[in-house]
Amino acid sequence: MSDDRSRLRDLRAGFKLLGRVLIHYKWIAVVSIVGALIWMSMIVTVPYLVGEAVDAAINDGNQSVVTPILLGVAVAGSIQAIGIGMRRYFGFKLSYRAEADIRNRLFTHIQRLAFSFHDVTSTGELMARASSDLSQVRLILAMLPITLANLAMFVLVAGVLIVIDPVLGLTAALMVPALLFTSARFASRVVGFSFDLQQRLSELSHVVEETVTGIEVVKSYGQEAQQQDALEGKATLIYESAMDMARERAIHRPLFEIIPALGTVAVLVVGGVRVVDGALTLGEFVSFTQYLAVMVLPLMITGWFFANLPRSAAAATRVDTLLSTEPEVADPPRPRTLPDGPGEIRFEHVSFAYPDGTDVLVDVNLTIPGGSSVGLVGTTGAGKTTLAHLIPRFYDVDSGSLSIDGVDVRDISLEQLRGEVAVVFQETFLFSASIEDNIRVGDPSATDEQVRSAARLARAHEFICESPDGYRTVVGERGATLSGGQRQRISLARGVVRDPRVLVLDDATSSVDAVVEAEIQEALRQVMSGRTTVIVAHRTSTLALVDKVAFIEDGTVVAFGAHEELLRTVPRYGEVLAANEDVVGV
Repeated sequence: MSDDRSRLRDLRAGFKLLGRVLIHYKWIAVVSIVGALIWMSMIVTVPYLVGEAVDAAINDGNQSVVTPILLGVAVAGSIQAIGIGMRRYFGFKLSYRAEADIRNRLFTHIQRLAFSFHDVTSTGELMARASSDLSQVRLILAMLPITLANLAMFVLVAGVLIVIDPVLGLTAALMVPALLFTSARFASRVVGFSFDLQQRLSELSHVVEETVTGIEVVKSYGQEAQQQDALEGKATLIYESAMDMARERAIHRPLFEIIPALGTVAVLVVGGVRVVDGALTLGEFVSFTQYLAVMVLPLMITGWFFANLPRSAAAATRVDTLLSTEPEVADPPRPRTLPDGPGEIRFEHVSFAYPDGTDVLVDVNLTIPGGSSVGLVGTTGAGKTTLAHLIPRFYDVDSGSLSIDGVDVRDISLEQLRGEVAVVFQETFLFSASIEDNIRVGDPSATDEQVRSAARLARAHEFICESPDGYRTVVGERGATLSGGQRQRISLARGVVRDPRVLVLDDATSSVDAVVEAEIQEALRQVMSGRTTVIVAHRTSTLALVDKVAFIEDGTVVAFGAHEELLRTVPRYGEVLAANEDVVGV
């Protein structure tokens, strides 16, 4: 019970998000609601006209007024059709525009979030927020205009019923508190199931995403059955949550049918007695019964709306939680411009730990002169890659400072900083696009000649020209149609085309053989000339490219100097290099 109350409080964020959407698209919402009100007013008008026709024809015997009244019914029906068209079109426009807007905001926001967020949040979870959660938000927004019109219609019809006959009006009004109580009780009971269902849908998306992304591993190790079991487990949990909600619907939904039915029976009984007693005319009674029928359907639709509101609010809360997540790495309030310089990098008393509390870097002091090249060497987990990733601010230091040409990287806008620092990752990622478009990721404004020049420097030009469509050849998802070495050379070209002040190579030649590595290293010598370069290295051959080596142990730079010097003076350095060579198979 306490969990449900807590979740009810959490729903406030979801309701606030829905409110902000309505304010943002207020004119679309207003037109939709106006259309619904037009539709509603005509529905209210028709029973009155029918009642007048009955009394005129039967009680008064005046046949001449029947035809105009019937024409009025036809006109009211036409206006009603226009109103429902307005309500549906603009209602759906509101919901789809809101869904598209929130999805775009989510996509933009997800890209702003730091690596630390993506390290602990699965792709499947994010996809669920942008798909199943947003679909629930769209559903409730589409139903909102008609629900508001229904509520207005109920108030109006209830007033008309009381005017026609106070006794019958009060009899019909007894349905309202019963329906409201049923809706409130249902909403309070399903709120927990709603949160569970949306969360379990995201967990299912995570399993599917991991299986598809890692299909090579799944198939090569014969894990199809295990992944199927994992998916069935998540699907079972979804089924259980859905059935919990279905059980509550099965209990409460009949009440939305029974209560209006009992109210109708009561009205018919009381109304029949009052007609016989002469307190009510037959035409008034016919109008009353039609008004009652008009009021019952909106009440049922409104009940359905409030029955689905908890799930939609839970989905909106999950979306709002993601949108409210503040990026751990963000632009400074007043960015400083990075001055012209050789690209000197200075780490001063830098410490860093990941969100789980694991210390990775401890009091690191290291100066990399501008235009020089430095290799980072250490055992797995020593902190090499983390140290390199601090330079473009993939993460922020916990203490100390990191500067480029005398300016702390936290004082530089991310756009300028990452425009001056290019990173070539160990695990290359290529988009399902042409080769030239993948190279232009490094610099979208690069000319064809600049793209080709970068490809030549990365020793990729030859195999690209041999591809079916040359530079316009579309690679498969994640570059699946290319070899590991080809992907890595395109990734190198991507970094080269940016012409950065600082180049970071995160063990970027690990996926190529010795012959290709030698070709790439020859190209890198040209690229690195006069440019500050930081290389995360495992192979001894890679160290031939660098001026100095920073040897890292337990998150601290324990030695700094030329490769040969460290081999002579630091025995542990040679042991780590030998172990690394064994790991990479050289």
